[in-house]
Amino acid sequence: MRLCRSRRRAGVMLFLLLGSSGGAAAQGVPHLADIQRCERLALVRPAESIQIAKPLLARQDLSNEARVMVTACLGLARLGEGRAEMAGAVAQELLSLLDDPQLSDRVRWQSQLRAALLFNRSGKIQDAMDLLAQVQAEAVKSGDPKRQIAVLVAIGHLRSQDFDDPEGALAYFRQAYGLDRRLGQPSGVPSIALGHDLAYTLFLLKRYDEADPLLAEADALAAGFPELVSMRHRIASHRAEIRRVGGEPREAEASLRTLLGKFRETGDVPGEIVASQRLARSLLDQQRAQEARPIAEQALAGAERAGMPMEQRDGLYLLADIAIALGDAGAAADYAGRARALDRADGREKTAQQLARLQAQAARELQPEQILARQDAARTRLLRDIGLGVLAVVALVALVLLVRTRRQKHRLAELSTTDPLTGLANRRAADGALRALTADGRRAALLLLDVDAFKTINDRFGHDIGDGALVEVARCLRAACDAGDVVARWGGEEFLVARGDTSQAAAFALAEHLRRQVERLRVDDGRGGTLPLTISIGVAALPVFPHGAPRWQEAIRVADRALYVAKRAGRNAWAGLWGLEAGDGVDVYSVLDHPGHALEQGWIEIGGNRPMDWSLARSRAVGSVPVGEAVNKGSVRRT
Repeated sequence: MRLCRSRRRAGVMLFLLLGSSGGAAAQGVPHLADIQRCERLALVRPAESIQIAKPLLARQDLSNEARVMVTACLGLARLGEGRAEMAGAVAQELLSLLDDPQLSDRVRWQSQLRAALLFNRSGKIQDAMDLLAQVQAEAVKSGDPKRQIAVLVAIGHLRSQDFDDPEGALAYFRQAYGLDRRLGQPSGVPSIALGHDLAYTLFLLKRYDEADPLLAEADALAAGFPELVSMRHRIASHRAEIRRVGGEPREAEASLRTLLGKFRETGDVPGEIVASQRLARSLLDQQRAQEARPIAEQALAGAERAGMPMEQRDGLYLLADIAIALGDAGAAADYAGRARALDRADGREKTAQQLARLQAQAARELQPEQILARQDAARTRLLRDIGLGVLAVVALVALVLLVRTRRQKHRLAELSTTDPLTGLANRRAADGALRALTADGRRAALLLLDVDAFKTINDRFGHDIGDGALVEVARCLRAACDAGDVVARWGGEEFLVARGDTSQAAAFALAEHLRRQVERLRVDDGRGGTLPLTISIGVAALPVFPHGAPRWQEAIRVADRALYVAKRAGRNAWAGLWGLEAGDGVDVYSVLDHPGHALEQGWIEIGGNRPMDWSLARSRAVGSVPVGEAVNKGSVRRT
């Protein structure tokens, strides 16, 4: 299930925006009251903010420090309008004003971060990265905790937004949040915005139980600040989406319809687009696809006008799902193809490498404990860095000497662990990866995926087309999974996906996400048409029960049984069986032989994307209680 993600979140902009005009360095700036009002309105009522900024910039007597602040405010207001290209032009102008040596240090670095934000949102990623690297180097050198928090937040947003990797961003938001709380002002505007950003990252990761309390806390704290009204609306939108995903689409619909009026009233274009997409999803969940389509089409048009590529991609996938629900396979293929084209157009490898360097430095240099103790440890750190430099030179020489002899060995090892057709890990490599996945004692999710009716594809279209289909499915699965996931070809037309430290809800959501991604694939059948590609998926926990031994063979058997249930339910489906704490010590085979009884006892939780009969999911036993009967007794939770 894909969640619509707003890349113009109020949190980061407010965090970088508010505070500078009220700081000591800005107190003597002329027109300070007007500048502060411009900043407060930039994201809430951008048109009014622009009306304040333009006359100020036209004044001949405006000091350069004030001009810097007003220019930054104008750029943020352009983003608030959804005009990313204009925001990028303002960023360039803002940079030209920062050469003045009379600028205060605080105004300079905050303006650099705002310029990086404007560049980033206007598609000038490299310019944004260069600025961020510069500010980070200065933050490490200065020892200023507020500047270091801002850098951590900026890295987190780049990781989450531009690389679609909230998992990678979470550590940076937690790091910034922890340092901010140590500074002791959790009720200030920047701290509230940071709490929202952390909550939203958890929301993107579908860790709703953690996200919702943080969202509620941020909303309660923001109630005392009129300038945070836009953030409060977005928080309400996130919480409505949580209700939709939690099985309350009607309640979500009512909230989102109210919020759409508020977004339009405040001129929050990005918030309106995302709320519209979520409203369309809630209607689709209620089998009201015809009503959902025009709302989704309007949201997509708005995302295109506003220059919001991520929302465009999400909108295209949403319309593909609506087209599938309406039985229009041609339109679904077109929408999905356009969405994948946007994904391919990103081309971020170089930027990803640069961001990785920034992240590595942040992990070393911007830990809260290191920051607060930096003054006392300066001499030790200098000696350490000198030592590390010498070691680095020695290591480089050693690497040059060893690389030739190791290259051939590495190639041989690679061949022994890689499936030659798909390029994925083979079964041998997956064996080792599964053992490593649970080494830290946390549970993993294990998914077995089988291409539906693959023998028919081979028989009808030929083995070369069948092989091509397997390559495309493998590529789709790798692209749809996180970097740390195990993705392997398990054998024939069967694949395996495993994800560490994963909850039942996240595992089931992953299964639905992968099912949809393959359903949207369009693979040439060699005759001018496309192959009817779908997959069925079985989901299990590793270990099967929370405190059991991490025997992945048992988890494979459970996933295989769930896969059988999904196939019996009509294919293009997923089914999952997740062991609960009450089942600790229960023999896995007794669960597989009598799933109905296990449900009645509260030992397991099951799920699927459609009604399924688990009473058939056994190899020997007869007379098991069908799932429907077990559920009627109300003894277990449902998904």
